[in-house]
Amino acid sequence: MYFNVFVVLILAGTVFAASVNNVDNNVLSFGHQLEQLLDNSKSPCQDFYGYVCTRSSNVNQTLRRQQEQQRFQQLLKATNPSQLLDMELQLMNFYKSCENNRGADVLRTSQLYRNSGGWPALEAISSNLTLNWLGLIGYFHEMGAPYFFETKISMQSNKRLVTLQPDVTRRHTMRKFEQRVGELLQGFGVEQSRAHVASLEVLSFERSRRDIVKTERIEDQVQFTYANFKRSSFGNASLNRLDWDNYFRKLLGGKTLQASDTIVVKQLPRLVDYMQLLQNTSMHRLLNWIWIDYLMDIAAADCQQLVETYAGDVYAHLLQRVSADRVQMTQMYAAIGKAYKAQLSGSVWIDEISEQASQRFLGQVMHLTLNGDDRLNAAYRELQLGSRRNFYRNMEKLRRFQHKRQTLNLASQQMRHYAQIFDTINGLWPQLNVSTPLNYMLVGERFARSLISAGSSSRTPGAWRSMDSERQFAAFQNCSHVPTTESMINGNDLLLGMLGQRQAWSGYKQWLGNQQAVNTLQLSWQRLYFIGSLLVDCRESGQSGAVQQERKRQLQHGILRNSPEFTEAFGCRIGDALYAQQQRCKLIPIV
Repeated sequence: MYFNVFVVLILAGTVFAASVNNVDNNVLSFGHQLEQLLDNSKSPCQDFYGYVCTRSSNVNQTLRRQQEQQRFQQLLKATNPSQLLDMELQLMNFYKSCENNRGADVLRTSQLYRNSGGWPALEAISSNLTLNWLGLIGYFHEMGAPYFFETKISMQSNKRLVTLQPDVTRRHTMRKFEQRVGELLQGFGVEQSRAHVASLEVLSFERSRRDIVKTERIEDQVQFTYANFKRSSFGNASLNRLDWDNYFRKLLGGKTLQASDTIVVKQLPRLVDYMQLLQNTSMHRLLNWIWIDYLMDIAAADCQQLVETYAGDVYAHLLQRVSADRVQMTQMYAAIGKAYKAQLSGSVWIDEISEQASQRFLGQVMHLTLNGDDRLNAAYRELQLGSRRNFYRNMEKLRRFQHKRQTLNLASQQMRHYAQIFDTINGLWPQLNVSTPLNYMLVGERFARSLISAGSSSRTPGAWRSMDSERQFAAFQNCSHVPTTESMINGNDLLLGMLGQRQAWSGYKQWLGNQQAVNTLQLSWQRLYFIGSLLVDCRESGQSGAVQQERKRQLQHGILRNSPEFTEAFGCRIGDALYAQQQRCKLIPIV
């Protein structure tokens, strides 16, 4: 399975010699772009974060989003379908159906639309006059849209355990919700007088729903047998008038619950409030509200956002494989993996278990980059989406599929978290391939940190460290003056950043040693590395608040103050804020 990975590991030692005299012109183009993004009013040796991030993180977000969409389209067009996995083809089909048509005519032909009785704002007469509120929300629940309450079904002691959890979400402010309602009705071409009436109905219902959400409730739960639950009556809400058997048949693929199965209701008073609201609401008003709420975010999102939202794991997988030179990216992974082993293996910082977990992560990333994720591909095998099919039908199938999937395992979560960096790179890089040395500049340090962090299943900072490292870590904190009352840096984050930079720089330095091409840029190869590494973080934290930005600034500067390579690259001098002192914190492995 990992044969190709091992071949790349063998090639890693000779990869740089193969491109000694061949520096891609795209690298030079990228360097020129960087020069335009830098804030030259700030000194890199005093405020490197401001030097790199001030201008690059303040790019117009609308323009940036448009550029990301265009680049994603370029990536898809340049991709050879024969080289894609089945799941990646399914994602492309979903994207194409989205681009094709999202209008009212297509919506009317979808299965969910027909089953629900339609959207009264578009139709004069409902096509399903016998449907009640439970039957309606059952269609949406089965498809993965848990309106009013979420239903989770599991097995316990050979019986089904059903948990009903009332919804307490508010995606938008009331003002934003009202704005989206108007935009949606206009976008679907609803006649003005009908749109006005529908808007009033929907806003009135939404205010009532929000009153239920805002009401404080005790986190309690009540347990029933299924037979007793169906016979229950809560105030004016009588459950025996509702067809719960049919509701659960939708969710269980034709099966129903047994009388002895268990129903657990969390926050029963809130659920009763919802039931009373639904019971006292006409189907006409409820249909208008549920379709507007369902379509609201879909209509406001572009096709790339919808792909990322509803198939995020495949989106990250595809972007990682089509936006970079796979072989050169894998060779970089191998080089950083080699540096990890040389610098950390046998040290006090990690133990054998942590090292083995990181090595597994390395092998998985390399195999995925070259050959794709076999397990993820197998998980999507049952999904069939057509590029020319109804977009809303594709959306229903995709949401239903995701709703039934089990929670991602740890390895998949780690991979998806790491692969998100390629989404940022897609917004930065106008070309189709990230090759050496761009992979080191943009991805190297992030991968090195992910490789180290993969040593633990926990996301807690420092969980990857060995139990024996506490004494050395205390000395490291004392050396780095972390924590202090003024500092916002977490010592574990600082240690991880320094180790990650050290490993990524090791591979980049090897490339530099073999590089003979003339650099015509104002920025040296060394400076390009440090700027490129931070630039990705700048773009990702561009929407963060002031506190998070300051924390990021302090962390980055803490890492650079311990980097003699940075001091040499930018010619920092004694007295500069980021000058690497001779007594900098040492990371030499201690056995």
